[in-house]
Amino acid sequence: MAKERPQTGGLQEKKIKVEPTKEEIKQEQKAAKEKRAKKVKERRKERVGFIARIRDMFGELKKVRWPTLAHTIKQTGVVLGVVVVFALIIFAIDSGLGQLFKILTRGLSE
Repeated sequence: MAKERPQTGGLQEKKIKVEPTKEEIKQEQKAAKEKRAKKVKERRKERVGFIARIRDMFGELKKVRWPTLAHTIKQTGVVLGVVVVFALIIFAIDSGLGQLFKILTRGLSE
């Protein structure tokens, strides 16, 4: 790990590769070790056991505002109604295009 250090002494500044000193190497190693230790601590904080996750899941399910039966039936009716309307629209478009295709192909066969 050679570092470049500027050397002055002339009109131009020259960069010479200089090997790091033992102190610099120790400082870099210490900084790297501290960085690794910090990452390990962060990972440990993020880890949550399986049992804790299950408890959290059930806790969240208790907070959910479940719909009433009447509301569910009403929403289901709305969905079914929209599906029927779009099915009729698609059926009408399909039938119309089928008739148009028959008219066009009948004219070609004559």
